[in-house]
Amino acid sequence: MRLDLNFVRDQFGQLADAPEFVFAANAGGSYVANQVNDMLAHYDRHTRVQPYERYESSNTAGVAMDRARSLWTQALDIDDDELTIGPSTSMNTYVLSQAISGTLNAGDEIVVTNQDHEANNGVWRRMAKERGVIVKEWQVDQDHGLLDPDALLALLSEKTRWVCFAHCSNIVGTLNPVELLVSMIKRNSPARVFVDAVALAPHRICNLRQLGVDGYVFSLYKVYGPHQSLMFVRRDLHDQLEPQCHYFNMGNANQMFNPAGPQHSLVAGCAGVIDYFQALHLHHFGGAQQPLPERLADLHGLISAHEDELAAPILDYLSNDTRVRLIGKSTVKDHDRAPTISFAPMKQSARAVATKMQDMNIGTESGHFYAYRLLDDLGINPEDGVVRISLVHYNQSADVEKILTALDASLTL
Repeated sequence: MRLDLNFVRDQFGQLADAPEFVFAANAGGSYVANQVNDMLAHYDRHTRVQPYERYESSNTAGVAMDRARSLWTQALDIDDDELTIGPSTSMNTYVLSQAISGTLNAGDEIVVTNQDHEANNGVWRRMAKERGVIVKEWQVDQDHGLLDPDALLALLSEKTRWVCFAHCSNIVGTLNPVELLVSMIKRNSPARVFVDAVALAPHRICNLRQLGVDGYVFSLYKVYGPHQSLMFVRRDLHDQLEPQCHYFNMGNANQMFNPAGPQHSLVAGCAGVIDYFQALHLHHFGGAQQPLPERLADLHGLISAHEDELAAPILDYLSNDTRVRLIGKSTVKDHDRAPTISFAPMKQSARAVATKMQDMNIGTESGHFYAYRLLDDLGINPEDGVVRISLVHYNQSADVEKILTALDASLTL
C-alpha cells in the first residue's frame, strides 16, 4: 500500500494557495491541517469564553479542551496527569528544568549533547551552573554530526541524574535509537532520561510507554497543529519535583508544570491533529478500531516509505556534489533518516544559496536553527549556518524535482 498523496494534500488548504510554490521549510513550522483550522475557527466563533462553567458555550469549550487531552494521552499511551500542554517546547523545558533543580545537589552529574536544539541544552546547563551540578557533554562526531552510543556509555556513573538528548536532530536529521539508549542508561546509572522529539514528531508519533523515557516533549505547530507543545513527565517523578504552578493549583497534576493558565482555543485545537491522523488512517485502512497508538504506527509505515522516496534523491545529489558539505547520513537505507536535510555551501554563504532558491519559488531557509553549539563544533560559522531543506509527507516527487533544479542553479557561481 502506498500513501494516497492526493487525499493527504486535500487536507491542507494552504497547499492550494500557491500551486507552483514548494514549501520546504516544514521543520520550522508545518502547514496546518484543515481539521485543526476548522476546530480553531469554530472555537473562536462560538465558544470563546472561560471554559468549564455550566452554561452551554462554556461547557462546550471545556469539553473541547478535555477531548484534546484525552486524544493525546491515548496517542502517546500515557496517563492524563502525565501530560502538560504549554505554549512552546522551549518554555516547557525551561519550566521542567526549574522543577528538577531542587532535586539536584552539588557534585551530581547530568549529560547533555552538543547536537540538540538550544531548548534541550541551554536550560539544563544554566540550571546545573546554579546548583553546582557537573555537566558532561555527549559529543557528536566531527564529520557527520552523529552521536555514538558507546561514547555516552563512557559518561555514565552512579552520580548521573539526568541524560537529555534529541530523538532526532533538527539539523543532522538522523534518529537516535531512544529505546536502546534508555535501556543502556538505566543499566549503567540511576539516571532519568528526557528526550526532545520536536524534529521527529512531524514524521512519527511514538508510544512513550514502549520507549521507556521519563520525559518527552515536542511542538504541535510542527505537527500540522496549533502553536502548542506537549510534554510528558512520568507520574512517579511528580512527588519529587517542585511544582511550577500557582500554589493553589498544586494538587492538579495537569497544571504542575505550567506556570500560566492554558491557551483555551489552542488546547482545543490540538485535537484536530489527531482527527487528521484518524481520517488518514480511515482512508487507507478502513474502519479498523485498534488502539490509537497502533493506528499511528500503521500510518508511520506509509509515511516513512513516502518520505524516504522524497529524501533519497536530494541526499544522493548533495553527497556527490563537491560544492557542499552534507550534514548527517547520506542515505535512507537504514530507515533512521528524517527528510530534514542540511548542508553548508563551500564557496557561498548559506544565506546566499537559500535566497537564490527562494527566488526560484522554493521555500527553504538558512541559519543555525537554534543548534548553535552543533554548528560551532562542526566548524561551521553559526552566524551564517546551513541551508536546510525540510520535507514532510504532504510533499511530492514534483517538489523534489524542483528542489534539485533549484539546487543546481543556486550552487553554480
